[in-house]
Amino acid sequence: MIVDDSMKFCNLLAQMIKEANLSNVKFYTALGIKKPYFYDILSGKVNPPPPDRQIAMLRLLNPKPEQIALFFDLAAQERNEVPADIAKILENKDLCRELRNGIDYEKLLKNGEYKNER
Repeated sequence: MIVDDSMKFCNLLAQMIKEANLSNVKFYTALGIKKPYFYDILSGKVNPPPPDRQIAMLRLLNPKPEQIALFFDLAAQERNEVPADIAKILENKDLCRELRNGIDYEKLLKNGEYKNER
């Protein structure tokens, strides 16, 4: 999913909490995080939480299907990481082998970049 640079994780999180009819206090208490840390996340002062906490957040929020990928993409973009859902799926060794079969290593190593040109 391509993420618009103007969209921020903190804004999406605030919207999702509201849509889930949860108070901020109920949300951060259920997550087991401290109030200051929660408000730092919500204000964008700190990066989105780590993957395990992202998954816990989604469990509480019961998001719309289209919000899930966006949630993970925005968090990953701001954390400079692979999206948590993709990273979790890549724990499957068979899938990793299958993905590697499609990689042109000569091109990857030659250019230092690799774009899938299927």
